[in-house]
This record gives sequence, structure tokens and C-alpha cells, in this order.
Amino acid sequence: MNNGFSRLHPFILFFYYIVSGIFIMLYNHPVFMMIAMCLFIVVNITHDNGKALRKWMIPLCIMGTIFALLNPLLVSRGTHILFYVGNRQITLEALMFGITMALTLITVIILFVSFNLILNGNKFLYLFSNIVPRTAFLMMLSIRFVPLLKKRYDEINAVYRVRGMTMFRGSLKDRASNGMNMLQTLLTWSLEEAIQTADSMLARGYQSGNKSSYTLYKMTKSDWIIFSILIVILIIGMLGASFGYGKIVIYPTLGTLQFYPGDWIVLCCMMLAISLPLIVEGMEWLRWKF
Repeated sequence: MNNGFSRLHPFILFFYYIVSGIFIMLYNHPVFMMIAMCLFIVVNITHDNGKALRKWMIPLCIMGTIFALLNPLLVSRGTHILFYVGNRQITLEALMFGITMALTLITVIILFVSFNLILNGNKFLYLFSNIVPRTAFLMMLSIRFVPLLKKRYDEINAVYRVRGMTMFRGSLKDRASNGMNMLQTLLTWSLEEAIQTADSMLARGYQSGNKSSYTLYKMTKSDWIIFSILIVILIIGMLGASFGYGKIVIYPTLGTLQFYPGDWIVLCCMMLAISLPLIVEGMEWLRWKF
């Protein structure tokens, strides 16, 4: 991952995701969430053509559908009754709340997909190793752990399929036995590599003195300009949210979806903040072409 946006200073990258997350948490208007979700999808496409995001599409669709449908089935608050399921009323307010929460959850997960692609282990350690070294190291390992286990599982599963051993065919006993063998292989492989990693860290003098980074990052003029712009946008967005813009009243009665001038202002601020990678990539493309 070496596009124009990823070459910014790690602090600017981290601050971008902080600002984007704050904007997602500040507003609950479904139009805001829909636009934010679409922008983050485009941002992920610019990172790696959407390869990492495609792995999450089916789980995200299932999760969003469950959230959107489960809330009106469990919560009967609201004054606009749409229909009845048995003796339980399905209200417009409960349905709107479920849709809003589903959009927010999906947007946050897509944000973290982008975060995992851009802020790799070296950049993350560069930011936090001098402040909280152990916590930073554990967080870096945690972020790497799940994708690494999945990759190893796919490799083990491919080998077992070649040998005619699978968890999806045969008797229940055979499938359970094959699954346990695969799990044992996966855990053994992971533990052996963990021991090798620990020995390597000890040999290289981990925690034997002050930590230094082999990659030096310096704040450039463009980094400071982007940082200043994000600060201004964040202040405007937070002021707008404090006055109620970008929000919709759901309970006890659904408020209007109408946009006021203040809503348009905070919407533009949110779009500008989230679109930062697109702007940087666009400027890089224009510089390259012209």
C-alpha cells in the first residue's frame, strides 16, 4: 500500500480516522450515514481496488439486515404504526432507528477496513511505541492476528482438500475429526511461530533500551495544511452538531427529514473530511498527468 494518501505522516493518517469516526458518531441522520458509507466504500476502492472490502460484503449485508429488521420486531415504541406481527405493532420509528443503527455499524466497520490497510504495524508502532509500548505492540498483534489466522486456515484447508479430508462431506464423525485435526494444525503452527517471534525479538534486544524506529517520518508542509483543514472542519462539524444539525429525532415521534442550511453545512464538512483520501489521490493523479 503505497498510494499518495498512505504516504502522509502517520499522525495525519491517524487523525483523519479519528475525525471521520467522530463525524460518524456525531450524526444520526440516515442520509448522512448513507453518504458516509458510500464515500468510505469509494475510499477503500482507491486503496486496493476493494479487495479487502469484498471479503466483508456478505457479512456486512447480513449484519445490516439483521439490525434493521430486529429492532422493529423487539421495540414497539413510536406513534406511526405500519402493521402488526401477531400482537406486536411495527412502528416507523423503530424501523428508522434500526436502519440508522445498521448504517452506522456498517460505516464504522468499513472505516476500520481502511484503517487496517493504511495504518500498518510500522506506522502504528511509530505513533504509540514511545507512549504506551506494550499496549501498542499488543494492539498491532491483535490487528494482525485475525487476518493471519484466516490466511493460515485457507492454506491448511487447501492441503486437507487435496488429501480428500474436508469438514463438509462424509459422516458427522469424519467431519468432526477432520475439523479437529485442522484446528490442531492451525494452533500448533501459530504457537510455533509465536515462539520463533519471541526468540527473534529477544535476540534483537527488545526492551533492552530506548526504542528507535528504523523509518523516520517528518511532518511536511502539506501535512500541516491537511492537519489545519481537518481541525477547522472538525470544529465546524462539532458546533453544528451541538445546535442539532445533522441529527433526526426518532423517538417518541419521527421528526422531519428536511434539510436546513445548517444541515447542508455540516454535511459538506463531513463529506470533505471523509473524502480526504480521494482529494489527495486526485491531486496526485493531476500532478502525474499534467
